[in-house]
Amino acid sequence: MQARTTTFSFIDNLTIEVEEASTPIFNVALRSEDGKICCKAEKKLKPGTTSIRWEGLNDLPYGIYTLECSQGQEVVAMKTVKRV
Repeated sequence: MQARTTTFSFIDNLTIEVEEASTPIFNVALRSEDGKICCKAEKKLKPGTTSIRWEGLNDLPYGIYTLECSQGQEVVAMKTVKRV
């Protein structure tokens, strides 16, 4: 599985592009700088699409996060920034 965000920063939603997904269901989580999970969700990739929009992130405090996308044992992690 390959995953990446369309932008480095976000305000209230994230768009995640997914390639080579082994199943249509995968988990996403945002970790704070100290490693605590701030929010997580299970997302479904509809047939024929390669991106998912994760909404409802407007209540998170501003700062640097690690986005983790996982399918089974595969985990992809990347830094992202919540900004004003």
